[in-house]
Formats: sequence, structure tokens, C-alpha cells
Amino acid sequence: MKKIFTMIALALILVSCQGPMGPQGPQGPPGQPGEGVNWKVYDFTIPSDRWELVNGENQLNSYFMYVFDGNEAPKELQYVTQYDGDVSGYFIGRLDNGEELYSPLPYEVYAGQANGNNEWLWSELYTFDFTRSSIAFYVYYNDFATGTPPPTCTFRMSFKW
Repeated sequence: MKKIFTMIALALILVSCQGPMGPQGPQGPPGQPGEGVNWKVYDFTIPSDRWELVNGENQLNSYFMYVFDGNEAPKELQYVTQYDGDVSGYFIGRLDNGEELYSPLPYEVYAGQANGNNEWLWSELYTFDFTRSSIAFYVYYNDFATGTPPPTCTFRMSFKW
């Protein structure tokens, strides 16, 4: 019985092959234009001496920020907010061999320093936010030891709308 079903299935497969294709049909009506994605990529460099300290040196809730607004802000921010776009960002660091390293924001760095038997441990958090007309970058130290500003930092931002 099993052999009969196998033979019938094999016969159906061989008989159901298609012949040559017919001629091309008429062209259909034009469709709706598709929606594309626009994007723009910017690098933002903030020198160490340009970071602004907020809430006082070594105070609770103190942090550093820098705002690109006015002519410094990318005009594409208005498109991102208008068309429900997306902004993604990267902290650009350098490896020992000089190669650039891209870490997605927010980016957290754990650091420490020793002096004899004394150790200081802290972390630095790099992040950003934006409006239609400005983009701001922030550096938060978990120990609020804001006596020393962050180093010169470069961020790569990708705007999509």
C-alpha cells in the first residue's frame, strides 16, 4: 500500500510540471510613491574647557553639560521631531593603536586612581538629549566630584527621519 501511494505521488509530481511561459501582460497603473528615509550624520567635539558645570563644584547633583543651539545646532533636528524620526549617538574614543572606537550612548566609563593605600573609584556617564533646535551632551560622575572637568570628547550623532 505504501508503494502505491509513493508511485501515485511521484506520478503527480512528474505530470504537474509547467510548460513554457506565456507573453508578458500589459503594464499596470503606477502605484503610490514610496516613502524613503533621510539621514544625516554629524560629529560634535566638546573641548575640555567648554564643559559647563551645573549646581556647583563637588556639590550633590552636580554634572557637566554643553549645548549646541542656534547656528551650532543641526537644522535636521526639526525634521526628526516633525516626522517622528530617530537620533542615535556614539561616544568616540581611541584605542592604544590610534583606531577610533564607537560606543553607543549612554556610555559609562568605570575609573579608579590609587595613591599609596588610598583608592578613589568612580564612574562617568555620557549621554545626550535634544529638542527641535538644540542638542545637549551631559557627563555625570557618580561621586559628584566635579572639581575636574571631563576631557575633550567627540560624539557622532545620526539623525533619521
